[in-house]
Amino acid sequence: MAHAHEHSHPHHHDLSPGRIRALWWAFLINAVFLVVEVIGGILSGSLALLADAGHMLTDVGALGVALLVAHVSRRPASPRRTFGYGRTEVLSGLLNGLTLWLVVGVIAYEAVRRMMHPPEVDVSIMLAVAVAGLLANVASAAVLYSHRKADLNVKGAFLHLAADSAGSVGVIAAGVAIALGGWFIVDPIVSLLLGLLILWSSWGLVKESAHILLEGAPAGLNLADVRRELEALEGVCGCHDLHAWLIGSGEPLLTAHLLIEAEADPIGVLEAARETASSRFGIEHVTFQVEHERCLDLHP
Repeated sequence: MAHAHEHSHPHHHDLSPGRIRALWWAFLINAVFLVVEVIGGILSGSLALLADAGHMLTDVGALGVALLVAHVSRRPASPRRTFGYGRTEVLSGLLNGLTLWLVVGVIAYEAVRRMMHPPEVDVSIMLAVAVAGLLANVASAAVLYSHRKADLNVKGAFLHLAADSAGSVGVIAAGVAIALGGWFIVDPIVSLLLGLLILWSSWGLVKESAHILLEGAPAGLNLADVRRELEALEGVCGCHDLHAWLIGSGEPLLTAHLLIEAEADPIGVLEAARETASSRFGIEHVTFQVEHERCLDLHP
């Protein structure tokens, strides 16, 4: 049985210095206002403000993961960690998402309790902090705006900030309702809505992280199409043991055994297979093995 392999091994998530600076500014702005919202929520007695702080925690987490990936991904692969550190992003994302679900549980419990006995809320503090939080989200999103299409992590962080702005608007609306009508029950209702917003924004993060850790196929990649393209190559009569998975969110890998005709050139087949994986499916890290014998069974 003849064997040959074709490898391509890019392991990097390089971000430009400008993008890294933008991420740091957005991270610091949100981290500072996260603390401000927590303090403001405690002083004002507003659960909606605390829930919005929980949603801002999703922004801080997303920005932190993006910065962590930018830093850790520069470390080279080692004999112990042969694929590098791309999974750091995935593990951080999963931990971030599960932590947010815990936060939502606490918010939901407290919101139900307050709906039965709505406490008074200091509207002046609530509104001032909510408006400041909205401005912080807008400022952070503005910092990342010009970089939002350059990198998946930056794009994700930008979308988090845009969604969180809606949460701040909800807190402001609750504050106005309390100030004008004395409807203190609006505060826990808005808190529950913000909890649902946190669940919605973190569900995709948890789902994608779990999918990568389970070594699922990259999103949008149809292995049947890959198999069909590889089997259509000149000299290839079959394909088996086809696998595709991800190291990090942007690092797809592909392996396959290619059954080739006896007269086929293994090196030529490998080059054609590598080019197909790269140009048709955007996969640069590939490992192919060619085999001759089983083709005899396919073509007696």
